[in-house]
Amino acid sequence: RSACGDDGEVSAYELKDVLNGIFQEEFEFDGFSTDMCRSMVAMKDADLSGKLGFTDFCDLWEDLKLCKKAFKMLDTDGNNYFNSYEFRRILNTMGLRVSNATFNAIVMRYSNNDGQVFFDDFVACFIKLKCMFDTFKDNDEGGQASFKMDEFIQMTMYT
Repeated sequence: RSACGDDGEVSAYELKDVLNGIFQEEFEFDGFSTDMCRSMVAMKDADLSGKLGFTDFCDLWEDLKLCKKAFKMLDTDGNNYFNSYEFRRILNTMGLRVSNATFNAIVMRYSNNDGQVFFDDFVACFIKLKCMFDTFKDNDEGGQASFKMDEFIQMTMYT
């Protein structure tokens, strides 16, 4: 079945149906929430239309395939979640190196009360962190990036 609506683009609601249909067969988790799908759309929505065109969807799909492969490969004990050690390892493996303080904040944001990071939260973290890294690199001037207040608010709130 087509993931696109009549307009040929994928909304957050259409994305949710498609992704949950695919990934809930492979992973034990509650499914991607509507808010998570809104975030995924926002992070790949190059033209700020609120939907994913074909190229944007393909870009997101590549990230999701990478997440699936990495999760299956690095969930070494096969318990369907990452502990903080596995989580740190996978972020480093995927080229997303952060300070200890930032990592601790990420763990608090994306893990449950037992410090476990399930597939959907891992995807949320990876896609957002990758988007933040890419945005910084696009604006990098010798290890620093400058943003106007409105640019920063738009980037952080929309994603």
